[in-house]
Amino acid sequence: MIKLGKVQQLIVFTIFLSCLITGGCTATLEKAGAPAGDENGLFLRQALLRLEDIGPGGQYQDEESLQKLKVVADYLHQESVPFHISLIPRMTVPAKGYDVSIADRTHYAGEFRATIKYLERMGGIAGVHGYTHQSNGDASGLGFEFYHRVKNPAVPDSIQYARNRVAASLELFERAGIAPAFWETPHYTASLKQCQAFEEQIGLIYEDNYHGINFARQHTIDYPGREYRGYTTVPTPLGYVNTTRDMTIMIDQLENSGGGLASFFYHPFKEFRYIHKWINEKGETCYSYDNDSPLHQLVNSFKQKGYTFVSIYSLAMFVPAQRLGGLPAGERRELVAGIFEPGDRKGILVWDRDARQWEMFRYTARWYAPRRGKAFEGRGTWLEGWDPGSEAVAMAGDINGDRLEDLIFYSPSRGGFLFAENRQNRFELLNGIFTPAGDTGGCLPLHGDFNGDGLYDLALIDRREGRLGIALNKSGEFGGFAWQNIELLKEKKLHRYITGDFNSDGSTDVAVLDTEIGRWSMLLAIGGNFEAFAETWLEQWGSGDSLPIPADVNGDGSCDIIAYSSAGRWQVAVSTGYSFVPGGEFGPWGGGGSPLAADLNGDKKSDLIISSVSRQSGYNIDTALSVME
Repeated sequence: MIKLGKVQQLIVFTIFLSCLITGGCTATLEKAGAPAGDENGLFLRQALLRLEDIGPGGQYQDEESLQKLKVVADYLHQESVPFHISLIPRMTVPAKGYDVSIADRTHYAGEFRATIKYLERMGGIAGVHGYTHQSNGDASGLGFEFYHRVKNPAVPDSIQYARNRVAASLELFERAGIAPAFWETPHYTASLKQCQAFEEQIGLIYEDNYHGINFARQHTIDYPGREYRGYTTVPTPLGYVNTTRDMTIMIDQLENSGGGLASFFYHPFKEFRYIHKWINEKGETCYSYDNDSPLHQLVNSFKQKGYTFVSIYSLAMFVPAQRLGGLPAGERRELVAGIFEPGDRKGILVWDRDARQWEMFRYTARWYAPRRGKAFEGRGTWLEGWDPGSEAVAMAGDINGDRLEDLIFYSPSRGGFLFAENRQNRFELLNGIFTPAGDTGGCLPLHGDFNGDGLYDLALIDRREGRLGIALNKSGEFGGFAWQNIELLKEKKLHRYITGDFNSDGSTDVAVLDTEIGRWSMLLAIGGNFEAFAETWLEQWGSGDSLPIPADVNGDGSCDIIAYSSAGRWQVAVSTGYSFVPGGEFGPWGGGGSPLAADLNGDKKSDLIISSVSRQSGYNIDTALSVME
């Protein structure tokens, strides 16, 4: 068992908003359902900084200004201040014939791209600030881009106009090799119909007064669009902060109104007069930065007032991403996720019980934006024409040691476990049924690597007798079930059971939830047997009808817990190796669907998957990618 020191525990507690789900854990549930949690996250005083209107031109038109921008990034990095880059991908000044994009193949454009990538390494997160941030004859950064009946009535008030410009901006990001993190509308000005074009391309909106609503904190809107589901908005209630006096007045107003997010933006070129270029005795170009600049004062003042600078990712946790749609409507579909093909990305197996068909899909998009277009590749039908039984439970696990996951079915009507071996483009049913000895009616199946040898084993929980049985996998063959009486399982209460490696020792453990009081107890796997952990891992969390999902939320190799409610709220509790610590919440998103967690994009952190049936668009599988840091 891995134990953390007090400092490590504190780090886990304060940063694990940056962590949420990976597959590889399994769950067996007696009942599913719903509660929710706290919306305010862990930090009582959070601040967000956005560096505004940065583009390949204007105040950043020469290489010296780009070097000074790097100096600003260095300072923020040294102060442990994450920041955001409001990036205009194409700068144009029609009156001067100036037109440069971030994807141009010129020396300057290359230097600009290198500068943005440097800012990203220093903790910057780049988002899309329009396409040109102008229209007609206006200059970029000054002009309005989208429709406004007073400020910009000359451009079309159409969603297609907005779609074209969003698509053009994302294409430039793609060609420049920059992942678009968020959308920010130039001057926050667009018609409501044009806002839909932004949401359907990027599921994270970072601006104040979105849809005419002034939010004080981040909000996730579970909007059931025809081609996407939901989006998250993060506001900037403080707006443009230029001086410490501005900051003091705005924070006082914020706190007097009941509190909220201290989110603001700043133009970094205003720091350039405080950054001085000089040549050292070796003839090298150096820069010095006055420590009384406005940005220095702003950062220091926020910290003195007790604010912690965080990134938009720590607030968002997940970003609503692409949809796998177009599947015929059907109520009897289930999803199974696993490493079914070589690589780190997990595939999604869609099991249509009525059609007796298993169809494979794989996420192939590079990022959660753009959302439109084909993000999933159909990998064909991997199994069809076979019915494991109406009460069969499907699980994924490597039973033969080839590091690809096979299918395991527990079928009470057929009398035990059945297997379908992975052939990388299909599943091949294996002959025979593994039948546990004795009466196993009413048993719940579990699976996992209970002895840490890399092969998936089988387990059954017998609730009537209060015992747990394990059949170890020995080179693809399963021995008989060895039963172990466990006092915890003899309690005549409604329990839920989930499996995962909760203490990072390489073996799969069993977490037991008493749903009446929300008490989590642990059965730790030791050499193929189980030992009840003496202390309760968590109290008064996950009770009621919420559905617990085991998952490694921070990518550290130990399994944590997600509690999903039918209202679409996803609560997190992270494992320290000997307890669970409750934390942040994402949503509402995906309400009323069937939840799953899997690492779709291969970054070691699982993403959220929700399947649902809509009268308008049929059977949909929607995703929210993890942006945990």
